[in-house]
Amino acid sequence: MSLTIGMDIGGTSVKLLALDEHASIRSETSFHTSSQQGIEAFLSATDKAIQLLLNQGNAELSGLGVGCTGPIDYQTGIILNPFTLPGLEDHSISKLLADRYHVPVVVDNDANAAHVGEVFFQGDAPGDTMMITFGTGVGVSIRLQGALFRIPGGIHPEIGHIPTSIKAEDICYCGRNNCMEHILSGTGINNHARQQGAEEAETLVNNPDSTFRHDLETALFESVSSLATIFHPQIVYIGGGMQ
Repeated sequence: MSLTIGMDIGGTSVKLLALDEHASIRSETSFHTSSQQGIEAFLSATDKAIQLLLNQGNAELSGLGVGCTGPIDYQTGIILNPFTLPGLEDHSISKLLADRYHVPVVVDNDANAAHVGEVFFQGDAPGDTMMITFGTGVGVSIRLQGALFRIPGGIHPEIGHIPTSIKAEDICYCGRNNCMEHILSGTGINNHARQQGAEEAETLVNNPDSTFRHDLETALFESVSSLATIFHPQIVYIGGGMQ
């Protein structure tokens, strides 16, 4: 049997799944990213996860598709993200994996990868769509007339750092205290809940009367409506570990 493995590299965890020739999921696994341990430790953990999936299916690897939290250069596979992937920056994940496994490797921003997957499995998606992923960070992918929107040079735009009207006391690595990622990511929500004295963010988020929850709802509505006004998507997909 031949399997293609999809790999989602997030700031907190790496998730992998194996697909057969019919794009059916055969097995899944995950491991903690722990990027601060460096590229060799990361590749070692990746090896173990991939071998586990192949052994479970008694299969050979035919290719790898990688979605990685950005910024990342999809043409070279070089990770440009010292913010949520410290220790992996400046390494070409596509070259490292291709040299290791001698199979085709395709790498893109994780929001783009999720977006393409949604469109593929929907089958009849319109040409203008948007994907927002909420996890350790916030990712936004735009598709216009069937093509992913990229800035000059082919880099994925970091749209997840557009400002909202909700401000925090601390500052995001982008320099703002009110961007989507800083306010609406799992990292931001947990940090700001602790600053308000809550042991768990769910205590505030699940309370319909809390100002904390109201601010999150406001930031979410403003962000999605602003993006929709600019790009006019016919469908908005929501994904990520926090959906």
